[in-house]
Amino acid sequence: MTNLSSTFSIEALVRKELPAFKPYTPGEQPGLSTSTIKLNTNENPYPPSPKIKEAVEKVLESGVLRKYPNYHGRKLQELIAKDYDLDPNQILVTNGSDEALRLLFQALVGPEDVVVAPDPTYSFYPVLTEQMMVGATYKAVPLKDDLHFDFDSLTKEKGKLLCFAHPNAPTGVEEEKSKLLNLIKNFEGIVLSDEAYIDFTEPNSSLVSEIKNHPNLVVSRTFSKSYALAGLRVGYLIGSLEVISWIRKLKDSYNVGILDQVIAEVSYADKEYFLEKRSLVISERTKLKKELESLGFEIPNSSTNFLFCKPKLGVSPESLYLQLKEKNILIRYFSTGISKDYIRITIGTPEENQTLIKTIRGLI
Repeated sequence: MTNLSSTFSIEALVRKELPAFKPYTPGEQPGLSTSTIKLNTNENPYPPSPKIKEAVEKVLESGVLRKYPNYHGRKLQELIAKDYDLDPNQILVTNGSDEALRLLFQALVGPEDVVVAPDPTYSFYPVLTEQMMVGATYKAVPLKDDLHFDFDSLTKEKGKLLCFAHPNAPTGVEEEKSKLLNLIKNFEGIVLSDEAYIDFTEPNSSLVSEIKNHPNLVVSRTFSKSYALAGLRVGYLIGSLEVISWIRKLKDSYNVGILDQVIAEVSYADKEYFLEKRSLVISERTKLKKELESLGFEIPNSSTNFLFCKPKLGVSPESLYLQLKEKNILIRYFSTGISKDYIRITIGTPEENQTLIKTIRGLI
């Protein structure tokens, strides 16, 4: 009788594309109890709405956690739809915006399809393209020297899906809405405007209002950044009724839990607190940029909650990243393309930002 344990090989059973696959690389996550100053994953330095505590206590006291959550996240859909004058069914509530992106890719990207994106932008897009495991091609179009999109080149590209972060990551640069709309109008496939950082720029910058005029446009949003809920994992995708209805077919049955939905609802509704903390982040962004520039850093104007910084001549970005890490300050360094000449720094609290500046002064 053959002993299965001696002949079993999982490598022989997994899909042939998987062994060579390179997964997404997240920013380092130190233990929750450490004293590390964490400025590497664009989390909000301030706590979420204080109204969350009471809402969570009510859920726990009610005993409803024994039941399944609302399949659609209906109350959250309705809150968002009211702000944008949309049908709630145009909104797909997801387990973080990354699930929204995965569902979008799964719905669209098939064998030999092409996914187009500026480069660099959110580094999850090429990973998702490969994760579909269908032989799709990821076409990266380099940014111009000034870190803006090369609209002339992007407009010439053809593909099933065009993705970009708006404002862009990791650069923090925001493109003119008119140029983005022209690109959307001329692209034959679906266009994703990934608006993870949109709340840190001007209120009228979002492309959500343009969905009614551009049926090929979808917009993703997240509660991780501006609502300080990165540990919760709630996001959403907005598009036409037709597009969202197709994508919804692929979502998990109960993808967002009851507590997650309630916390997101309360956070979204607490506009006053949201605007207060948003204003603090933007104010600190201005101060930190000015201080870093006084040390010789070159930094493009940022419309996000981070700064994309080129150190002064003679200072290695990678070396500075490693030296700061030794002193328990985490920033982000990407070693490829134009990003290799920069470091990315999340906006922290005033105290964290001052510690960062003081430490950098001692290193350079």
